Amino acid sequence: MSGPPPSATRIVQSLLSSHPHMNTQQMYQAATEGLRPILRPAHVIDNQGRIRMKRVSNMREGRRPWVPMPTAPFPDHPFKSVNFLKRTILASLESQGLIHKARIERPIETDEERQEAIATAMRLTRKDERTAMRLNEPVPVPRIPKTTVTEYAWKMGSAPDRSEQTSISERLGGEAGFEKNNRNRDVPPHQVEILDEEQRELNRLNELDEEYDRALALRMQRAWEKNRGQSLGLGSSSTGEVEVEEDEISRRWDQAVRLEEKFLESQVVEQQQIEERQQARRAAFRLERERKKQERMEDELAGRLPAIRAERKRIEALEAIESYARQTGEDVSGWYEELGINEGEEIPVNEDRKKKRGGGGGGFGLKRDV
Repeated sequence: MSGPPPSATRIVQSLLSSHPHMNTQQMYQAATEGLRPILRPAHVIDNQGRIRMKRVSNMREGRRPWVPMPTAPFPDHPFKSVNFLKRTILASLESQGLIHKARIERPIETDEERQEAIATAMRLTRKDERTAMRLNEPVPVPRIPKTTVTEYAWKMGSAPDRSEQTSISERLGGEAGFEKNNRNRDVPPHQVEILDEEQRELNRLNELDEEYDRALALRMQRAWEKNRGQSLGLGSSSTGEVEVEEDEISRRWDQAVRLEEKFLESQVVEQQQIEERQQARRAAFRLERERKKQERMEDELAGRLPAIRAERKRIEALEAIESYARQTGEDVSGWYEELGINEGEEIPVNEDRKKKRGGGGGGFGLKRDV
């Protein structure tokens, strides 16, 4: 008998504990691998076997196929969709300081990325040459294509303090960037050596940052395995400070799991309330339709339908005259007299049109419930 599915928080924790960094798409693909998504139908067939249509304008025959509301590709999976994973799960974990988004420099792997790097270098070289010709400066050194690709991925832990790296980057200013992108023109050799040393120092700090992230991921993995009751089998005892830190991290992840459970419970309750309100509105709409149908039958039996239609057209004409007078400011008292409205008399209003103008709430009417 299989137990309940793991929460989305635990899945993210497991993926980032076993990988140094992953982006949102990689997490989503790794967690939903082998599952078939629910596709959105292009149209719906009604009970008569015809395509269900929807009115799109007041014009005659202005209709198009009715398309149901979009659903999540994996409604039974904790991730549900990429949007839910990104905007709900990962955003919540980031706000709690359990994960953070970092800039990653990875080597170029595919031919497309290599060709794009070459094309970018050629385009920037031509731009530098045109700028040099316009300013009557020496021809710059051609750009060297990049060998890495910049990506943004998720890592374990809160965002590290990069004040030291920021100060070094500010101290280097534009010179380090120019040297990195081959923008230096006629730079003396001793200055190039200084820039190389500063760049090596910056690379060393980046490597230290990577080592810190790997160590943090290892501690997260240990805490996660400890929380699940699995044996670690590490063979080396950690210090008391590290154990306290691991317990604190494990406690924060447990708190994130409980927060996700409460959120899902509130979503279920909200969905039930929405369904109850929809059923109540449908029932009220059916009662109103039956009442109007009964009134039309009574008017037809009493022979009042022609008079009702004439009065409705008269009210529509009065509304059009009132709108024209309000827009142009002209005197329309003669038109009112032709329609039987004396000076100072109140203009009648079509109650059905008044209700439509007032509206019953936007969308599904969720804003009108008291």
